[in-house]
Amino acid sequence: MRAPHTVPIIERCCTNGALNMNKSLEDLIRISKAVGRDGSLVQGGGGNTSVKTPNGRHMYIKASGCALKDMAPRAGWRKLRLDRVLSILDDGSVAKLDPARRETDVVNRLNLSCDDGLKNGGRPSVESHLHALFDRYVIHLHPITVGAYVCSRNGREWVEALFGGRKYPPLWVPYVNPGFTLASKISGLVKSYRKNHGRIPSIVFLQKHGLIVSASSAGGALRAVRDVVEACGKGLKREKRARLKPPAPDELNRTRLAVRRALFDETGKYVSVRHDLGDAVSAFMRSRRARKLAEVPATTPDEIVYAGGAPAWIGKPDTGSLRTAVRRRVRAEGKPPSGFLVKGQGLFLAGSERSVSVAKEVLAAALSVRVHAADFGGPNALTPRQRRFISEWEAESFRQNLAGASGGGPLEGRIAVVTGAGSGLGRSVAVGLARAGANVALADVDLDAVEATGFGILDEKPHACVLPVPCDVTSEGAVRGAFDMVLDRWGGLDILVNAAGIAPAFDLVDLPADLWRKALEINLTGYFLMARAAARVMTQQGMGGSIVNLSSKSGLEASRSNTPYNATKAGEIHMARGWALELGRHGIRVNSVAPGNVFEGSKIWNPKYIRTCARKYGIKPEQVIPYYVGKTALGREIRGQDVADAVVFLCSDSARTITGQTVVPDGGQVMVR
Repeated sequence: MRAPHTVPIIERCCTNGALNMNKSLEDLIRISKAVGRDGSLVQGGGGNTSVKTPNGRHMYIKASGCALKDMAPRAGWRKLRLDRVLSILDDGSVAKLDPARRETDVVNRLNLSCDDGLKNGGRPSVESHLHALFDRYVIHLHPITVGAYVCSRNGREWVEALFGGRKYPPLWVPYVNPGFTLASKISGLVKSYRKNHGRIPSIVFLQKHGLIVSASSAGGALRAVRDVVEACGKGLKREKRARLKPPAPDELNRTRLAVRRALFDETGKYVSVRHDLGDAVSAFMRSRRARKLAEVPATTPDEIVYAGGAPAWIGKPDTGSLRTAVRRRVRAEGKPPSGFLVKGQGLFLAGSERSVSVAKEVLAAALSVRVHAADFGGPNALTPRQRRFISEWEAESFRQNLAGASGGGPLEGRIAVVTGAGSGLGRSVAVGLARAGANVALADVDLDAVEATGFGILDEKPHACVLPVPCDVTSEGAVRGAFDMVLDRWGGLDILVNAAGIAPAFDLVDLPADLWRKALEINLTGYFLMARAAARVMTQQGMGGSIVNLSSKSGLEASRSNTPYNATKAGEIHMARGWALELGRHGIRVNSVAPGNVFEGSKIWNPKYIRTCARKYGIKPEQVIPYYVGKTALGREIRGQDVADAVVFLCSDSARTITGQTVVPDGGQVMVR
């Protein structure tokens, strides 16, 4: 017996009782993946698919916020009662509601139409009642070739010329606001089409939106997509493949930092910034009409939902010009742009890492559409009223939030680098920063170890942003390369935690000089090189920042047979104090964390080191950890999370007036005076 509320993918065949996968759902997943993997057909989380069951009672449809390529047997879809969905369009009282209340009512009624037993299946697409009007298999996409027509002023005439000789011509739907209004409009047009042609249309062009095809079979629907895309493509001029010369890395970094600073100044938000100079962006930037085309407002709802509208054109990428562009867009549209087209450099995208990836797809396609639409009378932008509706529509806000979803936290959106992140306290701190919402670069000489750290973070928090970075902190070249990787990926820096270190334990008379020098190199030179590189980025960025040196209680109160560790840990604290004095005028805070003994996951507290400590105190190895725990006032073992919490606090706004200080999470063993 199947337990209640399980996913009803597998159903009993009525003829022989055998278990078979539901064919309609299988087809939905297959066609969704087939079109969803092609960036020329659909971008970001856009597009939609549906399949009706053979008996016409139900319809499987993509869930809102799920990308077509991510459709899976147990996620990304809902099963709806068709009679309930169609009743929404047949109910005259719905049309009489004011728009805001009406759209909320439609969403609620679509949720009540679900008949799949899923508790956390996501919302069914807000286009469900639209899909119900067509043949059994429905595919709704935003192909670039189609966009050139539906987003241009003379597109309808060109479509009629391309498809006019067909027995069953496509249906052209003039733009109306999406949701119930669009579904009602299409319902009336489909009825007229059926009256004139004896059947429902199989091809529908949606002005300022995209394409809908429907067919009685999965193969027929996929063939219809290819047919329309190829036919529309024949009417377009071939784009030039010549690419712009990539700007110098330092020039790109300056612009990334300026974009980030401008958005921070105007919105107070920490964002990631990524650069794109792919084929679509290069072709657009090489156009003589680039600036004029860029200044055309959004031409589709997806540009507003996923990219804050059309990209802003920036002639000179200094912080002042960028701030002005952001301010103007916020005043005009109520939100900042996600894209910035910088003359001679390309497209810069800003937002959460997840939303930046989506915006990149949407804007690259939008730029190609603009270039082609210029040949069909020019781009046909959404009007201010149409743009305002999209910005305020609850359904699109829902999609936008899903596209840029993050876990939140006191460090949301901040960019951090943690050295020694492959093990021990470095790993614990990296996990803590990720839990707090930061994007975390995991720096270590052991790349396998930091990859393991990254996988562990993602297992716990799938939407976390982590970047494994190979880095020998004693090498200037390696340190420079590590920060280049971080800037290339996220475009800025807010936090550095120096945690890489070693602790060679010897009596003074037995201490090898080479291990003394190695400790100095890693524990002091490494901290210096990383802090110097971080300070250079932070001061240029102009948004302040936080540097934390992970020291030890041994830096405050020396321990026996630990000369290199005592000296370097004390030096780390004093370096931090000096840096705090230097960098305070830039808003950069520098503090130290001096933990007590942390045994879990530590490379320092290895069996050899524990045996050394046992000999030092005349106890057995198994007594070492209880011995150290017993020396604390609280009598409790210090965990990595305890240290990570202290670091998160120092990096957060809660510690905004704390700099040059040393926090000691040791259970009350060393009292700082």
